[in-house]
Amino acid sequence: MARATPQRASDAPRDAIALLKQDHRTVEALFDQFEDAEEQEQSQLAERICNMLTVHAQIEEEILYPAAKEAFEDEEEEDLVHEAAVEHATAKDLIAKIEAMTPDDEAFEATVKVLCEYVKHHVKEEENELFPALKKTELDLKEMGGRLAERKFALMEELGIPAEEPPAAERKKARATSRATATKARQARAGSKSARNSGRAARH
Repeated sequence: MARATPQRASDAPRDAIALLKQDHRTVEALFDQFEDAEEQEQSQLAERICNMLTVHAQIEEEILYPAAKEAFEDEEEEDLVHEAAVEHATAKDLIAKIEAMTPDDEAFEATVKVLCEYVKHHVKEEENELFPALKKTELDLKEMGGRLAERKFALMEELGIPAEEPPAAERKKARATSRATATKARQARAGSKSARNSGRAARH
């Protein structure tokens, strides 16, 4: 199957917050897929989760956080950036552990789940506290969104990371459709075989 290529930066949301929230939803969908996946699928999903989080953290640390620190005048708001950076460091430690594991390791699934819970907490704080504070500043979030998108897709291309997978619901629907088609095909073959047997019995 042909390898998917990252979307162009021009295809991404131009607002910085919209782009970052889209990343959050993509990773949440991947964690959902991991929970429902068979063991042989979990390795690929874990790799993708780690790759997407690594890129997301890097663009925030390179572009978003320095700009936020400059724009914020309140010490409490600056602390939000420092806390987010510390949380990134912990997430990176978990990512490194997962990347060094295989699905056969006892702690593999548990470590991915811990990363999931940690990321959920980080996302909640960003979306409920950091992002609203950013909206109150004079930062040009559209201009920043363009820079974030450009850097994101450059990193994805550099690391050989394919474009976003469809959300879990779409994948489940596709699997269900595929299973239903296969079931119908089996039933049709069984019906055809039964008809042939009946024909032969009638001739005897």
